[in-house]
Amino acid sequence: MPLVGAIELLSAAERGGYAVPGFNVSNIEMVQGVLAAAEARRAPVFLQFNPANLDHIGGAEVAAAIVRTLAARAGVPVALHLDHAPNLALIRRAVRAGFTSLMFDGSTFPLERNRTETMQAYAEAQAAHLGLEAELGHVGGREAGVRTSEMALTDPEVAARFVQETRVDSLAVSVGTAHGMAGAVRLDLVRELRLATKGLPLVLHGGSGVTPADMRAAVAAGIRKVNIGTEIHAAFTRAIAEATGNDPRPALRAGRAAVAAVAADRMDLLGASLNA
Repeated sequence: MPLVGAIELLSAAERGGYAVPGFNVSNIEMVQGVLAAAEARRAPVFLQFNPANLDHIGGAEVAAAIVRTLAARAGVPVALHLDHAPNLALIRRAVRAGFTSLMFDGSTFPLERNRTETMQAYAEAQAAHLGLEAELGHVGGREAGVRTSEMALTDPEVAARFVQETRVDSLAVSVGTAHGMAGAVRLDLVRELRLATKGLPLVLHGGSGVTPADMRAAVAAGIRKVNIGTEIHAAFTRAIAEATGNDPRPALRAGRAAVAAVAADRMDLLGASLNA
């Protein structure tokens, strides 16, 4: 089916009380693996590219062409999401390329600059009829595309003002997780942020490595999108490393299958699967 937008996916997740997985991918086999899992589990999905992954695959235009073509063959809702855009230039390029969901990340900027540039990014998203995700606080960690390892938890009072002024459609919050295979969720903080932002869809970055119990509790507390990157990249890498022979295609198929297995498990855990 045609690509869908973030607001459509997040609104359905809110009604259903689940979280939509957002998988950061960096090659066509990973895209195929995630889509295979989504079809098998009958789950909606965000296919995401951060700046590092865009560089690897050949740019926003190449990423959009691949996802648009493969999603058209799928029978589940798929959004093409720009993750962690650090500037308006990349936002505009993604819009032109055909991305259907956007994130502006000003979380490492001073608060006033984050607020101002997020408002500018929101205007770009509105002009394109797309939803915008922003980040407040900072989810640090060690992963390609992450600008600093330092973490700053999201303050509920600041979040309340930030979402009122920027009018963003979803908010990535820092509640204890980190990019990479790490993270323990501050569930009390998730609940406070949910109240402070008046039920705005909250996004959990650094979803790889979060325990199943914490993940289910985070969704129950109001998380409506969870980003997962390291887990599927690690699964892909292990599968490739175990392959033998001179033909890369069996290795790539093994990597694709490994991604699909991890993705299906996360779809089930987040409550997004109809076939769970």
